[in-house]
Amino acid sequence: MEAKSVHGEDRLSELPVHIIHHILCQTDINPKDAARTCVLSKRWYYCWTSRPILVLDQELEPYTSTYMSWEEFVKLVDQSLRPHVEQNLRLEQFTLKCGWTFDHRPRQRDLAYHHIDRWIDLVVKLNVRVLKIQPRNINPYYSLPDAIFAAKELTILELYWCKFEFDIKTTKITTFSNLKELFLWDVHIFEEQFQTLTSRCPFITTLSLSNIQGMNKLHVRGLVHLETLGVELCKFESVVVQAPNLRIFTNSQEFDPLPCKIKIMDAYNTLHTLILERSSITEQQFQDIFSEHSNISELYLFSCNGLKNIEIVSEKLKTLTLVMLKNLEQVKIQAPNLMKVHFEVEGHKMPFSSMDPFTLETASLSFGDLDTSSHINLSHFIQKFNYSKGLMLAIFCKKSENILIYEDPREFVIPPSNEVQILIRPMLHLASLINDLLNMYPKTMSILPSTNNKVLQVMPTLVQQTKTKTKCFYGQQELKKVSIDITKKEMDTPWHHWLKSMSLFDHVTTFMFKWKKKSSK
Repeated sequence: MEAKSVHGEDRLSELPVHIIHHILCQTDINPKDAARTCVLSKRWYYCWTSRPILVLDQELEPYTSTYMSWEEFVKLVDQSLRPHVEQNLRLEQFTLKCGWTFDHRPRQRDLAYHHIDRWIDLVVKLNVRVLKIQPRNINPYYSLPDAIFAAKELTILELYWCKFEFDIKTTKITTFSNLKELFLWDVHIFEEQFQTLTSRCPFITTLSLSNIQGMNKLHVRGLVHLETLGVELCKFESVVVQAPNLRIFTNSQEFDPLPCKIKIMDAYNTLHTLILERSSITEQQFQDIFSEHSNISELYLFSCNGLKNIEIVSEKLKTLTLVMLKNLEQVKIQAPNLMKVHFEVEGHKMPFSSMDPFTLETASLSFGDLDTSSHINLSHFIQKFNYSKGLMLAIFCKKSENILIYEDPREFVIPPSNEVQILIRPMLHLASLINDLLNMYPKTMSILPSTNNKVLQVMPTLVQQTKTKTKCFYGQQELKKVSIDITKKEMDTPWHHWLKSMSLFDHVTTFMFKWKKKSSK
């Protein structure tokens, strides 16, 4: 393909170099396909070879586990780096993703290590600012060369499946005065090495640790600029954080978490987001953290099975998520500024019946097989929402796969189903609500409209899309048909009989949906 000229002018060649670099670096194509764009313009080849962002992946297509040969990959990386080395060109980012396509004989593995060492040495000398090394499928870990510690211009460092081998007494490590983000995932590092490394990163703002080997304890200290700390899948006995400007703390453990003591110090006025997932945190530890950090505005608890009774008293809390807390018995919440909640309760009880939801604007409530008293408490709880703010209510019955939407929920009835999911949203978020409901793949959607009929105005678009064979995918299924014709079979279901018993049945409009699972091809 050749570039077409307009009045003898090559428009592609007239593009500024930084625009061409942006196109080459930001488009989602692999290096070989990007290199083929050189035929578009006589200047394109120079711009291709001088691009400041090199993302080199041995995998031919994403998520296919099919790789180019190691010899081809070495040639590709060398060719990509050569112009930068020869002309001393600026290198903003170097991302290396490789995986072995040969057996793991020590001689071949050592040769591969040699090439990676050489590439890291080259990009460090080019003052690379963003360095990401992902040597996949390596066993044992890839041992990092000391050359990486001379990368004084780094702003972001991401390491996967690597091992730190340096001696803390003899290895000279540059002060990474520009480093803002450090990601260590599936990395082997000892505690002394970690302390030495982080002490050389005085201005780091983001630290993420995942599946760290070699450390039993994590003690983060001296990082006065640290704002975000993420710890996941790490088998730590304790996590102690001393960071006066910490804003977000995330702790996610394995499905069978080992006991881990968590202590967050100093960040009394800054911590606003606390995320605990599959954490073994105890009730006392949780209460200590929450009471000491009064500015927490977002709280997420997932599968924290050590929590049975929780008391949350906060003037600042605005978002609360409690999911899969299978041992939860009671939640006492006093949060006058709470605006958004997401609860998924597994047991037969409704543990937060005393909560006042008047300030809430968004709610997602999912319940298992509630007993009779909890079902009554749920009705009372939903009645307390401030519907004068233009809130709408959707109820999804899990067993029958039917949805009922109240545009004006001030007078509503919860269907006689003990397994329900309830969504409450502002009318302004109607499109988002409909999208969430369709991702549940309902059989029917019954709408009790207000005078505005907002939901009914949206539905004809879906009907038309299916009629014109426009493909509509939601999650793993395709919406094949939307109709307003209720079949005789559907009319004889307990759900439809219940709808007919409602006093407002004549105002209900019901749509039926037909779904098809996505092809596995």
